[in-house]
Amino acid sequence: MKYLLIAGEASGDEHGARLIASLKAVDVKAAFSFIGGDKMAQQAGVAPLYHYREIAVMGFTSVLRSMRKIRLAARLLQEEMRSNPPDVVIPIDYGGFNLRYTLPMAHRHGVPVVYYIPPKVWASRRRRIKRLQSYSDLCLTILPFEADYLSQRDVTARYVGNPSIQSVGKLLDSNAKLCDTARPYIALLPGSREAEIARNLPIMCRAVDLLPAPWRAVIAGAPSIDRAHYTPYLSERIELVTDETLPLLAGASAALVTSGTATLETALIGTPQVVAYRLPVGRLARWAFDHLLPIRYFSLVNLIAESPVVEELLGDAVTPQRLVQALNPLLDRESAAYQTQQAQYRMVRQRLEPSRVASQVAAERIYHALSTQWESEE
Repeated sequence: MKYLLIAGEASGDEHGARLIASLKAVDVKAAFSFIGGDKMAQQAGVAPLYHYREIAVMGFTSVLRSMRKIRLAARLLQEEMRSNPPDVVIPIDYGGFNLRYTLPMAHRHGVPVVYYIPPKVWASRRRRIKRLQSYSDLCLTILPFEADYLSQRDVTARYVGNPSIQSVGKLLDSNAKLCDTARPYIALLPGSREAEIARNLPIMCRAVDLLPAPWRAVIAGAPSIDRAHYTPYLSERIELVTDETLPLLAGASAALVTSGTATLETALIGTPQVVAYRLPVGRLARWAFDHLLPIRYFSLVNLIAESPVVEELLGDAVTPQRLVQALNPLLDRESAAYQTQQAQYRMVRQRLEPSRVASQVAAERIYHALSTQWESEE
């Protein structure tokens, strides 16, 4: 069968590569075309129709500047559907592009859509649900509560497992440790984009300065960010390690984490953490979250647990003093705060059903759905 996948970010490229490998395992005649990156190309054995680096943008201004490239990607995608029709279209996250272009195009060409890792419509922009209702045949989610949320709103959805289980599991099996644990350190995960780093890292570093010796910190550098962005924050107490986030977390005594998948990976590894996300309009951002958004938490750990497993600091609540205040109890392995968080971490792992390998379950569901459809048409 012919599979057309669309990923617009580095994380989507990784998820797409794993899915391609799993589809090849269940479908020996699988053929692929895709918008994505190098990892997907390596698994598929063909070059991307368009590389995700050209369209991986965030923020209104950046989108406007890249609109020509985004439209070019959309035209190439439409041409692929018309000239080389796939059996299924598989969008991977990247809601801005996939909801606007991919889903309506597939609908016009009569191609079924299986959305792998649908956008977080439960957090904001609920009007996006209508597009999933109208244009997706099946949504495969990596968070258990997402499938329930979408199913209750007439979107066919199934939970397939979480990819972080697989990546973290390999790390724990190897007992990987990056740094000398005799010299305790705090892992700093300030984000993967320049704006996030500029807002969060200075405050994290000032918090480390408030900790007594021998505490030090190691920054988890994002592979896509130039080292120069981190240099002003480095000192005798603060180091930088790039592209080794999971081993760094495995060796850390605790972590300060911005948000996103990193909070879940930290929990699965078992490293104590405080989640902090600084925004330009700090007080307004916190007010908007408290009064306008339909969710109680912004970290994946708390969302999955449906309880405050980790302390969340948002907007103007992110200060060096507040970070240290929240972090200190977790540095004592005998404290109630540490023991409670570890117990709740174990509950989060169980909710994610660790026996599932997301890409394998997803591939089996996709292939079974297509095979059943094909057999019915015969």
